[in-house]
Amino acid sequence: MSSHFYGYGRTLEVDLATKKIHVEPTEPELVLNFIGGMGFSSKILYDEVGPDVDPLGSANPIIVAAGPLNGTKAPCSGRIELTAKSPLTGLIGSSNTGGMWGAMLKRAGYDLLIFRNVSEQPVYLLINDDSVEIRDASHLWGKDTWETTDILKSELRSAPPEFAVMAIGPAGENLVRYACPINEYYHAAARTGLGAVMGAKKLKAIALRGTDHVPIAMPDKFETAAQEARQLIMRHPRYNEWRRYGSFPAVASWYDMDCLPGKNFQTGILPDFNRTRGMEALLKYTIRPKGSCYGCPMACFNMVEVNEGKYAGLKVSSVTFASSVMEFGGKCAIDNLPAIWYCKELTHRLGMDYGSASGSIALAMELYQRGIITSKEADNLDLAWSNEDAVIQMLQKIAHRQGFGALFADGNDMAAQHIGKGAKDYVMTIKGMDMMWADPRSCTRAFSFSYLTSPRGGDNVKTNHSLRGDAPDEKWPVEKWDMSADIKKKIYGTTSTPDPMSLEGKAVINKWFEDITTVTNLLGVCFFPTISLLAVGPTHWAKLLSACTGRDISGDELMAVGEKVFNLQRAYLARAGITRKDDDWPDRFYRESLPEGSAKGTRLSRDMTSRYLDEYYELRGWDKTTGNPTTNKLRAMGLKDVADDLARLVQNRKY
Repeated sequence: MSSHFYGYGRTLEVDLATKKIHVEPTEPELVLNFIGGMGFSSKILYDEVGPDVDPLGSANPIIVAAGPLNGTKAPCSGRIELTAKSPLTGLIGSSNTGGMWGAMLKRAGYDLLIFRNVSEQPVYLLINDDSVEIRDASHLWGKDTWETTDILKSELRSAPPEFAVMAIGPAGENLVRYACPINEYYHAAARTGLGAVMGAKKLKAIALRGTDHVPIAMPDKFETAAQEARQLIMRHPRYNEWRRYGSFPAVASWYDMDCLPGKNFQTGILPDFNRTRGMEALLKYTIRPKGSCYGCPMACFNMVEVNEGKYAGLKVSSVTFASSVMEFGGKCAIDNLPAIWYCKELTHRLGMDYGSASGSIALAMELYQRGIITSKEADNLDLAWSNEDAVIQMLQKIAHRQGFGALFADGNDMAAQHIGKGAKDYVMTIKGMDMMWADPRSCTRAFSFSYLTSPRGGDNVKTNHSLRGDAPDEKWPVEKWDMSADIKKKIYGTTSTPDPMSLEGKAVINKWFEDITTVTNLLGVCFFPTISLLAVGPTHWAKLLSACTGRDISGDELMAVGEKVFNLQRAYLARAGITRKDDDWPDRFYRESLPEGSAKGTRLSRDMTSRYLDEYYELRGWDKTTGNPTTNKLRAMGLKDVADDLARLVQNRKY
């Protein structure tokens, strides 16, 4: 693995039109200024993909970016970033996936894998260490992601380690705008439609195998830092719970707060939801350890087996995550876990983001409830709430663009525009992407308000995906967090038990979590140990990066790079025309109060949102009128070229 720098390797560019393959050392400017992962991909996207580029056209590249810690002994170092212009939102399509695939790419010697242009025929890319080939995939076209993976693994038999496969399914082939590639059956680079970008390029799959080692500048120091970080994770008081149950316990927390996204965010309460929420519901089923992501001591991708009933024989991984229960159980009101898990498995096989898929079906169900669409218009489906059979049929119809389902394959904003009759009033998107998880009227404030400034739209995976920040854990108090003392004081003052429903301190904590989440996405590590457990933070990651590269960096300096990349992403949005008005909730949360539960009568106020944004923008150094980074801020972040470019483009706009 040759490189100018320890911790880094090469950039592999693939022209799908000409079938030319080019390899060169990764650019020093990228390494020194953007670290890796999300930093690399955000800079390349900003430089190459402007507002006029068609997301499904040939000029939109797919950028796969590893971090310097990918494939090393650093804990949880199996995450990798995929980026393109999103066909769903027209904004930054930033997605992240785990498993072994990203580590394999890094161990094959590559920091960056960039696909350009469009193939005339279906192809897949084969990487076997230094050997790279573009191969015909005509026999794979039409197959789902699992079938594609099985076929390629059978064709590409090798000595261990075996090939890791990332593939699109029917949703990607049919250009569903929230299609996603799936790697190793259960890992998704989801939400932003990158599966559709692959489908438009006729890129069916990427199979790879890497057997080399990532070059480490100071192996002994790196080993010590890796062991220290691993021990911090494993000694955390909630480590065993997380390893066994993943994020599933959060379902009960959201249920207890009455903040379910019930029936397309109409209510925070569902009477039958208790069948899916607690540990007693989960423990009825056999839970077995399943291969975790590379280098992960948390190993939360457990396999659940269903041995009786309608879904007997179902075996699916990562169902100990809360998200599928909140999406299909909450939005669509499905009240049994096996049906929810089957929907999750089906979206993986079809290669489709289940956050947007469940949002599309929930919208259809509410339009049916309100008489805006009829059963006849919906291909004779009964779209009543909780009808799991109708949900399953809709998933197939959307993925294959069949009949009524085709209306929703381009996302809910476009579906509502086509349907008319006031349908747009029930679309629950932010910046064009469906909201996930909790109702902000009754959910804790930092967690929910972090949706507003997510660079990619309606979730907080890239911002503050942590309930711990709102309500610190008595088992792991604030004093133990790897967070600077001044930030702790700004957030929590003299108490470690702030009011989770107050906005006080929430802008500060959201900025901090946004920056540290970006840091994990630069390095190629999972954010669960940092965001969900708060076991390791910037100091520990900086130790690992310093030992890996041989260039000293402090925790504060590392956070500054995270802040720079977050500003770069916001600049990309600004160039596309995004302003303060887009950092907003769907109107439902302002016009409708919650109808029941402990938060009955609660709705958001525009004044509350405005006050929060004012404080947040001021902390960021962004213009309060536009909500975008100022020229001075971008220059201070080392982004002079971006500052000058953005100033030229927006100087004549009126906000």
